[in-house]
Amino acid sequence: MKPLSLAEAAQFLRMSRSSLYQRKDIPRYRRPGSRVILFDQDELETWLKQGRIDGAEQDPFTQTVKPESEIVAANSASILDFPSERVYHRNALYR
Repeated sequence: MKPLSLAEAAQFLRMSRSSLYQRKDIPRYRRPGSRVILFDQDELETWLKQGRIDGAEQDPFTQTVKPESEIVAANSASILDFPSERVYHRNALYR
């Protein structure tokens, strides 16, 4: 177990420090009573080997694609649906 600081962990993972703060799936530790965040190098290595945890994010290349006819039919109804009455706008030019 080798504890790494935020800057060391960012360099080890080749990520920015702000990304390490934002990603909650990266294993981290905080000392009680301080704001210092520490990372265990062994756990970071296993996290890298394991990949995404719990399948939280899907691979965009494995998603199914709808046929174009279904997409056009779904979008045409929403595009051509205009309200028949005028909509209130606070600017008198647009009422």
